[in-house]
Amino acid sequence: MLTWNEIRTRAAQFAGRWGTATQENAEAQTFWNEFLQVFGIDRRRVAAFERKVRGLEKGSGRGRIDLLWPGLFMAEHKSKGRDLEAATAQALDYVAALEAHERPQWVAVSDFGQIRLQEVASAEAWQFPLAELPQQVERFAFLIGKQLRHGREADPVNVKAAGQMGKLHGLLEASGYTGHALEVLLVRLLFLLFGDDTGLWDERGLFYDLLADHTRSDGEDTGALLARLFQVLDTPPERRQANLPQWLAAFPYVNGELFRERIDLADFSPGMRQILLEACTLDWGAVSPAIFGSMFQAVMDERERRNLGAHYTSEANILKVLGPLFLDELRGRREAARGSKAKLQAFLDLLPRLRFLDPACGSGNFLLLAYRELRRLELDALAELFRERLAGGQQVLDIASQIKVNVGQFYGIEYDEFPAQIARVAMWLADHQANIEASRTLGQNFVNLPLTQAAHIRHGDALETDWAEHLNLERDAPQLARLYIVGNPPFVGGKKMSAAQRAQVVRELGGVRDAGVLDYVAAWYVRAARLMQAVRRDFPHLRVATALVSTNSVTQGEQVAPLWGSVLGQYGQTITAAHRTFKWSNDAPGQAAVHCVTVQFEPSAQAGPGPRRLFTYASPTAAPLEVRAGHITPYLTDGPPVIVRKAGQPLRSGVPPIHFGNMPLDGGHLLLTEQERAELLAKEPAAAPFIRPLLDAQDYLNGGTRYCLWLEGAEPADLARLPEVRQRIEAVRQWRLSSVAPSTRKFAQTPALFRDRRLPERYLVIPKVSSERREYVPIGYLDSGTVVNDLLFMVPNADLYTFGVLQSRLHMDWMRAVSGRLESRYRYSKDLSYNTFPWPERSALKPAQVRAVEKAAQQVLEARARYPRSTLAQLYDPILMPAELRAAHAALDRAVEALYGLRGSSTEAERLALLLGKYQELAPTLESQGQPRPPGRGRRKRA
Repeated sequence: MLTWNEIRTRAAQFAGRWGTATQENAEAQTFWNEFLQVFGIDRRRVAAFERKVRGLEKGSGRGRIDLLWPGLFMAEHKSKGRDLEAATAQALDYVAALEAHERPQWVAVSDFGQIRLQEVASAEAWQFPLAELPQQVERFAFLIGKQLRHGREADPVNVKAAGQMGKLHGLLEASGYTGHALEVLLVRLLFLLFGDDTGLWDERGLFYDLLADHTRSDGEDTGALLARLFQVLDTPPERRQANLPQWLAAFPYVNGELFRERIDLADFSPGMRQILLEACTLDWGAVSPAIFGSMFQAVMDERERRNLGAHYTSEANILKVLGPLFLDELRGRREAARGSKAKLQAFLDLLPRLRFLDPACGSGNFLLLAYRELRRLELDALAELFRERLAGGQQVLDIASQIKVNVGQFYGIEYDEFPAQIARVAMWLADHQANIEASRTLGQNFVNLPLTQAAHIRHGDALETDWAEHLNLERDAPQLARLYIVGNPPFVGGKKMSAAQRAQVVRELGGVRDAGVLDYVAAWYVRAARLMQAVRRDFPHLRVATALVSTNSVTQGEQVAPLWGSVLGQYGQTITAAHRTFKWSNDAPGQAAVHCVTVQFEPSAQAGPGPRRLFTYASPTAAPLEVRAGHITPYLTDGPPVIVRKAGQPLRSGVPPIHFGNMPLDGGHLLLTEQERAELLAKEPAAAPFIRPLLDAQDYLNGGTRYCLWLEGAEPADLARLPEVRQRIEAVRQWRLSSVAPSTRKFAQTPALFRDRRLPERYLVIPKVSSERREYVPIGYLDSGTVVNDLLFMVPNADLYTFGVLQSRLHMDWMRAVSGRLESRYRYSKDLSYNTFPWPERSALKPAQVRAVEKAAQQVLEARARYPRSTLAQLYDPILMPAELRAAHAALDRAVEALYGLRGSSTEAERLALLLGKYQELAPTLESQGQPRPPGRGRRKRA
């Protein structure tokens, strides 16, 4: 009797031969003859063609069954494209007209392209493309006297199934089965579940049958049987005991060290056994690489996940990285090779000379997708190379020798042991999935067991690991053509890092000034840049490139100078592709909400002059739009590779200084709500002159008002008559004295006053944080009657010209490019957004130009004033913004842009390129002011 793997091989050949047939009459009998031969059945011994059906000869128009195996099987055939459901109904009419002993249990219909199988008694039916026959042969087990176990649903594995495995993990852990043994057990179960549905062993469902038939319902012996199975899977057939039961001997030798380690027995409860059985009933053959990430998320503790910075990456987001990094180029090479055997062979020879490293690989999602896509490209090329052979219905000789891409080309480093285990096993499963595709295309069943290759996944700290040593570059580099570093390093913000993590970042940056402000991910950027620089020096033939996903903070604000000054300057890299800010999309449980960018960079000498690929987004959730850029700046804009560094004062002389608002530093004791103000005035009406409105950014934008005690210049005699006020002053003193910060305790000497006390007669205010939905950050005038706190910036005594330039689209472009973000919201900065802005030289402007800006600025203020009941947030909502206000802003934009020689039709990219060029001209003034000059390294900042 044929084995299932032999049947699958025959099925693949059969599907390949019959994929182009169309006419029922011409080929139907040959089709069903060969179909039965797939299962080793001689049709002439069991079945007949054109069986007449008594009682249907008149009126039915036909009355003949295409093929009948009495008592078991009937087949009907139609021309390609016919309705198979209707054909099944016709076949069932024939069944009803047969004698009872002849009625088949199963009916199949086909149109060459599809097969539909129905069980007569239950009316359960399955339909699938002919190309999928190798994966569906077990449905025809009845033809060879076997029974397909019922009750196993064909639902694809999804996130819910991964959650089931997480539940099993939790129950085992709660029972005391923990640590390394638990993690090894779970990944082994994952392998077994997958193998059960994908033909890794000769008969599908072996693992399910083992659990269902050979373990007790109370689960008491489940752990022991699993341990015995693991031992069998690690034992070659020639070394197995002669008396091994057949239900264990049926499992193949796996190798690959997956089952080698002996682990403690797990004690299963009835519920644990049932969860495992339920997991077996799902179709794990439909698993995608994303499932492994989801499974990883489901079993990890939420707090630990946050500490490690693990954010699961969706397939769509991974492909945003892999496309520009290598896939798009390889697809182009594949297309260029069509029609040329020499080019096809050269393309196939290139693929196994690629090497991939994910230095924060998690459960392997990036590596899995890279491997899958590489195998698909290889298979597509092989299919063309052997097209004539396949068209003649012949299989490719020795498929294993033709497939050169292997999991051994893929390297990973992962901090946590469990995802590292999953990644290693998942690569084997991805390999088997690719082998199934190859079997289907090349007409030969291919199962890669025992395992001879494995992905090189190291469990360890990537920042304490020698990447070059892990990659075996000293040994292998001469044979390699490309090295790609790719991944999604941990998302841990600068303020959330542990002391050890911060020390790693500072060490990796090698004393670069301001390294302490960087996020944890910055260390991976620098590590990759350093390795690529060394590879290009030591192995000039080997092309290298890196593409990383990270939070958008590494391309904004104060992180740009220390990070990209090092990567681009010290290590000589160039940004060659990037995705600007987009929102993470994720199907995993408890998905992490972050805004990300992808940055691809490579050695400048290798990258050449361009163009570069820049992907922009109208909003963080929109689809990407590709722009061909001459250069990509560290801010992920099209323009010269300029790095904007913090400045303590404006670049241009004559520009009014900007200050923080007034920080109370009072423990809340000088602040009043509306109700507290009323209560205080009811008790002490004489306090009224000392109470003023207090605004923060939220109140300024949304119209709220709080109050404060502003006691600057107050007569002590007046305060002495206000006991409620004095009580609050004393509370401030005590709060400041109790602080651990010496600077705070110092201010206990003046407890009646805010820490900062700036209250000019008239001043501009700029919110520190503003919504990314707004086209303009609303800037406005206030007077000394209102106090603003430190969530607003102040520009004292600013004239209309200053207001006009700051409120212009040009300044907003600059702010968006160089400022940081709070999530996706704009975070305006004194030293980065304001002081670095390249103002035009005012003395060189014509009076008419200045007047044009002032006039347009006044029109913006007047347009706002026409809507006194609307808040600034409402006025600047892009949906609600009044037409008059929008028109006033457009006029202001034209007036300001004219100062720089720009026309109103300029694009954001053109405006930013101009501003960065102006900044580059003005930057030397920073040095004369004693501030750091870009680019370059400075002394290590004292902590």
